[in-house]
Formats: sequence, C-alpha cells, structure tokens
Amino acid sequence: MATDWGRLDLTLLVPLNALLIERNVTKAAERLVMGQPAMSAALAKLRRHFNDPLLVREGRAMVLTPFAESLVGPVQTALVAAREVLSSGRSFTPAADRRTFTLMASDYVAGVLVLPALRGLAAEAPGVKVNVVSLRADLVELLRTGWCDVLFWPLQLQTPELLNFPHVPLFADEFIAVADRDNHAVAEPLTADALAGTRAVHVNGVAGRRVVSDVKLGELGLTQPSPVAVESFTLALQAVAGSDLVTLTPRRLYDRLGPALGLREVPLETEPLRLTIAMFWHPRNMLAPAHQWMRARLAGVAEGL
Repeated sequence: MATDWGRLDLTLLVPLNALLIERNVTKAAERLVMGQPAMSAALAKLRRHFNDPLLVREGRAMVLTPFAESLVGPVQTALVAAREVLSSGRSFTPAADRRTFTLMASDYVAGVLVLPALRGLAAEAPGVKVNVVSLRADLVELLRTGWCDVLFWPLQLQTPELLNFPHVPLFADEFIAVADRDNHAVAEPLTADALAGTRAVHVNGVAGRRVVSDVKLGELGLTQPSPVAVESFTLALQAVAGSDLVTLTPRRLYDRLGPALGLREVPLETEPLRLTIAMFWHPRNMLAPAHQWMRARLAGVAEGL
C-alpha cells in the first residue's frame, strides 16, 4: 500500500480538473494561471498514468474520451474532500478569508430568501463570492460531488436519497390563487370544482418533477386546464398579468411581485396548499467553519420571514 501511495502524484489532480472542465489545454492553463507548456507536460503525465489520451480532437474542437468523462465527478469530489481536510480546524474570518459558495435554488426561493441573505455581503466578507444557480435535473448528484454547497428544496417533494443529506427546514409558505386585477370573471371564492375548471398558467417542475402545488392538487383529486406552461413561478405571475388566466403561487412571492404586476389574490375555499422549504448540504461540510457561517446567515434571514 505504501508503495502505491508513493507512485501517486497528487499535484496532478488540480490540472486534471482544469482540463476536464475546460477541455482545452490553453484555457486550462489560463484557468490555473500557468504556462501552456507546463499544462501540456501535465497532460502528458496524466495520459501515461491513465494509459488514456483523455483529450482527443473532434473536428476543430477537443473532446473528452469516455474514460475522461467518467473522471469528472470523482475528481471534483476528491478536490472538495482535499480542501476540507486541509482547512479542517481553521476558523473562518469573513472579513479576510476568500472562497466561493454555490447555492442552488428556485426563482422563488432565490428572490424570497437567498438574495436578501446576500445583502451587505460585500462589506462584511469582500473575499467571498456566491453563485446562485437554478435548480437542475441532477441536483442530488451535484450536491454529492460538492459542485453545489447548499440546495434549497421543498420537504413535500423529498426523496429517500435526498434525506440522506443533512438538512433543516427554513420557512413555511402557502399557495394562493392569483388573477389579473381587472379579471372579474373568476369565481370568488374559488371552490374545488371552480378551481378545476378555471384556465391556469402551469409551472413545470425540474426534469419532469412536479411542483408542490401540483402534488397538493393531486391529493385533492384536482387538475386544471393549462393553456400556458412556464419554467418558474415568477414567469407564471408575469403570464397572468393582463390575461384571463389564474395561477397558484407561493404567497411570499406574490407579496413581493404581485401588486407591481397588477395582480390580485383570489380567495380559495379549498384547504390551504402548504409547503416547507429546507436547506440541504453534504455531511463533509457539517463542521466546516465557512459553511457553518453561510448556513447561519441563510437561516437567520429565514427566521425573519
């Protein structure tokens, strides 16, 4: 075993990751602020080590070999783990430390929670950068590999795989029916039967997943005719403005955007459709000082909602 470790050149992990991301020797070198000859030498060593070309030309572009594609996730996981090992025991000083967080959230959660939590960040932690990204189909895998630091997801849509990650509920909300301010053709209050017969803007879930409002309507045995489908609750509110359509949207999002769009709430006679947003992260980040600081910042804003 000691002999195997002695043969490993762990310094090649960083250039390997850059090559897997950029798929180009020049761009990989620029990413790491190193010379192209040094990156070419690193690629040559990696090719000998794996006995695989890793990068091959396809037309005018370079592409990863199938073996190289299989390394993308494991290499990122290894680098994240190495970073945590090397930084373990260190305190995090917001005013002095430098790092980047990637937070994955829906447009709704980003507007209601994440962006408010980032106000004042530049003054408090000038070296900290935050990437706020949209929900993706492979969200669990991105959380597992460390590409995503924090994921925001409704507990009503939890899966056994996702619940294996540490998580805490942040805030609760409810869905309300919304129509244009000048749309007086909608029955009030909206009974279950009236809701099922009212044309609505539908919000598509991520990669075929249903949104919470769909799940709750399904539990009531209801579906709505939906001539318009969009990818976010924000777009749904914009689609309702000036139309004869309605949509179901989280109340907190409506409070932020609805009045300015000329929308109004339509009372529902059905049981309130509720949701709870939780924050998920990888176990390896449980005690990381920087991670704890960011989670506390997000949780603090959630408490005020």
